[in-house]
Amino acid sequence: MSQDIDIDRFVETPELLIRLCREAIERIDSAPDNVKTSEKEAQLREIAKAVEKLKRSGVPVPDGLRAEKTRLAVELGSQNQTKQTLQYLAKELDGIVRSLNDRLGHDASNTSKPKKPRTKRSRTPKTDKKVLRKHIIKALRSLGGKAKVSEVIEEMGRQLEGKLLPGDGEWRESTNEYAWQNNTKWERYNMTQDGTLRNDSPRGYWELGEEQR
Repeated sequence: MSQDIDIDRFVETPELLIRLCREAIERIDSAPDNVKTSEKEAQLREIAKAVEKLKRSGVPVPDGLRAEKTRLAVELGSQNQTKQTLQYLAKELDGIVRSLNDRLGHDASNTSKPKKPRTKRSRTPKTDKKVLRKHIIKALRSLGGKAKVSEVIEEMGRQLEGKLLPGDGEWRESTNEYAWQNNTKWERYNMTQDGTLRNDSPRGYWELGEEQR
Protein backbone atom coordinates (compact mmCIF):
# COMPACT_ATOMS: atom_id res chain seq x y z
CA MET A 1 0.00 0.00 0.00
CA SER A 2 2.81 2.41 0.91
CA GLN A 3 4.27 1.95 -2.58
CA ASP A 4 1.06 3.17 -4.24
CA ILE A 5 0.28 6.14 -1.97
CA ASP A 6 2.47 9.14 -1.23
CA ILE A 7 2.33 8.85 2.57
CA ASP A 8 4.53 11.92 3.00
CA ARG A 9 1.72 14.12 1.60
CA PHE A 10 -0.59 13.05 4.42
CA VAL A 11 2.15 13.28 7.04
CA GLU A 12 2.91 16.86 6.04
CA THR A 13 -0.75 17.84 5.57
CA PRO A 14 -3.05 15.73 7.80
CA GLU A 15 -6.05 17.70 6.53
CA LEU A 16 -5.69 15.83 3.23
CA LEU A 17 -6.10 12.52 5.02
CA ILE A 18 -9.27 13.70 6.75
CA ARG A 19 -10.64 14.98 3.44
CA LEU A 20 -9.80 11.68 1.75
CA CYS A 21 -11.64 9.73 4.45
CA ARG A 22 -14.71 11.97 4.20
CA GLU A 23 -14.81 11.75 0.40
CA ALA A 24 -14.40 7.97 0.48
CA ILE A 25 -17.28 7.62 2.95
CA GLU A 26 -19.48 9.89 0.84
CA ARG A 27 -18.73 7.83 -2.26
CA ILE A 28 -19.47 4.55 -0.48
CA ASP A 29 -22.77 5.94 0.81
CA SER A 30 -23.78 7.54 -2.48
CA ALA A 31 -25.80 4.57 -3.77
CA PRO A 32 -29.52 5.43 -4.04
CA ASP A 33 -31.78 3.95 -1.38
CA ASN A 34 -34.18 1.26 -2.47
CA VAL A 35 -37.65 2.49 -1.46
CA LYS A 36 -39.00 -1.07 -1.64
CA THR A 37 -36.52 -2.51 0.84
CA SER A 38 -38.96 -2.55 3.77
CA GLU A 39 -41.60 -4.16 1.55
CA LYS A 40 -39.19 -6.90 0.48
CA GLU A 41 -38.12 -7.48 4.09
CA ALA A 42 -41.75 -7.97 5.10
CA GLN A 43 -42.31 -10.37 2.19
CA LEU A 44 -39.21 -12.38 3.10
CA ARG A 45 -40.24 -12.68 6.74
CA GLU A 46 -43.69 -13.96 5.81
CA ILE A 47 -42.33 -16.41 3.24
CA ALA A 48 -39.74 -17.67 5.74
CA LYS A 49 -42.52 -18.26 8.29
CA ALA A 50 -44.57 -20.13 5.70
CA VAL A 51 -41.60 -22.32 4.75
CA GLU A 52 -40.86 -23.17 8.39
CA LYS A 53 -44.54 -23.96 9.03
CA LEU A 54 -44.63 -26.35 6.08
CA LYS A 55 -41.42 -28.04 7.22
CA ARG A 56 -42.76 -28.55 10.75
CA SER A 57 -45.96 -30.00 9.33
CA GLY A 58 -44.00 -32.43 7.17
CA VAL A 59 -45.41 -30.90 3.99
CA PRO A 60 -42.98 -30.52 1.03
CA VAL A 61 -42.05 -26.91 0.38
CA PRO A 62 -43.03 -25.87 -3.19
CA ASP A 63 -40.02 -25.08 -5.36
CA GLY A 64 -41.57 -21.74 -6.33
CA LEU A 65 -41.86 -20.66 -2.70
CA ARG A 66 -38.31 -21.77 -1.94
CA ALA A 67 -37.00 -19.94 -5.03
CA GLU A 68 -38.83 -16.72 -4.10
CA LYS A 69 -37.37 -16.89 -0.59
CA THR A 70 -33.85 -17.24 -2.02
CA ARG A 71 -34.42 -14.44 -4.56
CA LEU A 72 -35.59 -11.96 -1.92
CA ALA A 73 -32.77 -12.90 0.45
CA VAL A 74 -30.16 -12.38 -2.29
CA GLU A 75 -31.60 -8.99 -3.30
CA LEU A 76 -31.69 -7.74 0.28
CA GLY A 77 -28.20 -9.09 0.93
CA SER A 78 -26.69 -7.16 -1.98
CA GLN A 79 -28.49 -3.96 -0.92
CA ASN A 80 -26.83 -4.16 2.50
CA GLN A 81 -23.24 -4.30 1.27
CA THR A 82 -22.98 -0.53 1.71
CA LYS A 83 -24.16 -0.77 5.32
CA GLN A 84 -21.68 -3.54 6.06
CA THR A 85 -18.83 -1.54 4.54
CA LEU A 86 -19.70 1.52 6.63
CA GLN A 87 -19.93 -0.63 9.76
CA TYR A 88 -16.46 -1.98 9.05
CA LEU A 89 -15.09 1.54 8.57
CA ALA A 90 -16.71 2.71 11.80
CA LYS A 91 -15.10 -0.15 13.70
CA GLU A 92 -11.64 0.43 12.24
CA LEU A 93 -11.77 4.22 12.60
CA ASP A 94 -12.81 3.79 16.24
CA GLY A 95 -9.68 1.69 16.73
CA ILE A 96 -7.57 4.44 15.15
CA VAL A 97 -9.09 7.05 17.49
CA ARG A 98 -8.32 4.86 20.49
CA SER A 99 -4.75 4.44 19.31
CA LEU A 100 -4.38 8.22 18.94
CA ASN A 101 -5.73 8.76 22.45
CA ASP A 102 -3.20 6.26 23.79
CA ARG A 103 -0.36 8.08 22.04
CA LEU A 104 -1.57 11.40 23.48
CA GLY A 105 -1.96 9.91 26.94
CA HIS A 106 -5.69 10.62 27.03
CA ASP A 107 -8.03 8.47 29.08
CA ALA A 108 -10.77 7.80 26.56
CA SER A 109 -12.81 5.90 29.16
CA ASN A 110 -13.72 9.16 30.89
CA THR A 111 -15.23 10.74 27.80
CA SER A 112 -16.70 7.81 25.93
CA LYS A 113 -20.39 7.05 26.14
CA PRO A 114 -21.51 3.98 28.02
CA LYS A 115 -21.55 1.00 25.72
CA LYS A 116 -24.71 -0.95 25.11
CA PRO A 117 -24.52 -4.54 26.24
CA ARG A 118 -23.48 -6.75 23.35
CA THR A 119 -26.05 -9.15 22.02
CA LYS A 120 -24.86 -12.70 22.44
CA ARG A 121 -24.48 -14.53 19.17
CA SER A 122 -26.30 -17.83 18.83
CA ARG A 123 -24.15 -20.91 19.29
CA THR A 124 -26.24 -22.87 16.82
CA PRO A 125 -23.82 -24.63 14.42
CA LYS A 126 -22.95 -22.63 11.32
CA THR A 127 -20.95 -23.47 8.23
CA ASP A 128 -17.22 -22.99 8.80
CA LYS A 129 -15.56 -20.06 7.05
CA LYS A 130 -13.19 -22.47 5.26
CA VAL A 131 -16.20 -24.14 3.65
CA LEU A 132 -17.66 -20.75 2.68
CA ARG A 133 -14.30 -19.79 1.19
CA LYS A 134 -14.27 -22.95 -0.92
CA HIS A 135 -17.76 -22.24 -2.23
CA ILE A 136 -16.96 -18.58 -2.97
CA ILE A 137 -14.14 -19.78 -5.22
CA LYS A 138 -16.30 -22.51 -6.75
CA ALA A 139 -19.15 -20.08 -7.43
CA LEU A 140 -16.87 -17.49 -9.03
CA ARG A 141 -15.22 -20.09 -11.23
CA SER A 142 -18.62 -21.24 -12.47
CA LEU A 143 -19.47 -17.59 -13.21
CA GLY A 144 -16.32 -16.93 -15.22
CA GLY A 145 -14.07 -15.65 -12.44
CA LYS A 146 -15.90 -12.35 -11.89
CA ALA A 147 -19.53 -11.62 -11.02
CA LYS A 148 -21.92 -9.37 -9.14
CA VAL A 149 -22.24 -10.01 -5.41
CA SER A 150 -25.89 -11.06 -5.80
CA GLU A 151 -24.94 -13.58 -8.50
CA VAL A 152 -22.21 -15.12 -6.35
CA ILE A 153 -24.51 -15.42 -3.33
CA GLU A 154 -27.26 -16.91 -5.49
CA GLU A 155 -24.88 -19.48 -7.00
CA MET A 156 -23.59 -20.38 -3.54
CA GLY A 157 -27.18 -20.82 -2.37
CA ARG A 158 -27.68 -23.41 -5.11
CA GLN A 159 -24.44 -25.18 -4.24
CA LEU A 160 -25.23 -25.24 -0.52
CA GLU A 161 -28.85 -26.33 -0.91
CA GLY A 162 -29.44 -29.03 1.69
CA LYS A 163 -25.91 -28.63 3.13
CA LEU A 164 -26.35 -25.55 5.33
CA LEU A 165 -26.32 -26.00 9.10
CA PRO A 166 -29.16 -24.90 11.42
CA GLY A 167 -27.46 -21.64 12.40
CA ASP A 168 -26.90 -20.59 8.78
CA GLY A 169 -30.59 -19.81 8.40
CA GLU A 170 -30.72 -17.38 11.32
CA TRP A 171 -31.90 -13.94 10.24
CA ARG A 172 -29.62 -11.03 11.17
CA GLU A 173 -31.64 -7.87 11.64
CA SER A 174 -28.54 -5.65 11.62
CA THR A 175 -27.75 -6.51 7.99
CA ASN A 176 -31.10 -7.89 6.79
CA GLU A 177 -29.69 -11.18 5.57
CA TYR A 178 -29.13 -14.75 6.65
CA ALA A 179 -26.16 -15.64 8.83
CA TRP A 180 -24.41 -17.63 6.08
CA GLN A 181 -24.69 -14.72 3.64
CA ASN A 182 -23.28 -12.25 6.18
CA ASN A 183 -20.46 -14.65 7.12
CA THR A 184 -19.73 -15.16 3.42
CA LYS A 185 -19.22 -11.42 2.95
CA TRP A 186 -16.85 -11.22 5.92
CA GLU A 187 -14.88 -14.17 4.54
CA ARG A 188 -14.78 -12.43 1.15
CA TYR A 189 -13.05 -9.48 2.86
CA ASN A 190 -10.44 -11.85 4.34
CA MET A 191 -9.90 -13.31 0.87
CA THR A 192 -9.18 -9.87 -0.60
CA GLN A 193 -6.51 -9.39 2.06
CA ASP A 194 -4.62 -12.60 1.27
CA GLY A 195 -4.90 -12.27 -2.51
CA THR A 196 -7.41 -15.07 -3.08
CA LEU A 197 -9.78 -12.42 -4.47
CA ARG A 198 -8.83 -9.14 -6.11
CA ASN A 199 -9.09 -6.13 -3.82
CA ASP A 200 -9.49 -3.63 -6.64
CA SER A 201 -12.62 -5.01 -8.31
CA PRO A 202 -15.40 -2.55 -9.22
CA ARG A 203 -17.84 -1.91 -6.40
CA GLY A 204 -20.50 -4.61 -6.23
CA TYR A 205 -18.34 -7.24 -7.95
CA TRP A 206 -16.19 -10.09 -6.64
CA GLU A 207 -13.30 -11.39 -8.71
CA LEU A 208 -10.83 -14.23 -8.34
CA GLY A 209 -7.15 -13.45 -7.94
CA GLU A 210 -4.79 -14.52 -10.73
CA GLU A 211 -3.63 -17.69 -8.90
CA GLN A 212 -7.20 -18.92 -8.47
CA ARG A 213 -8.19 -18.77 -12.13
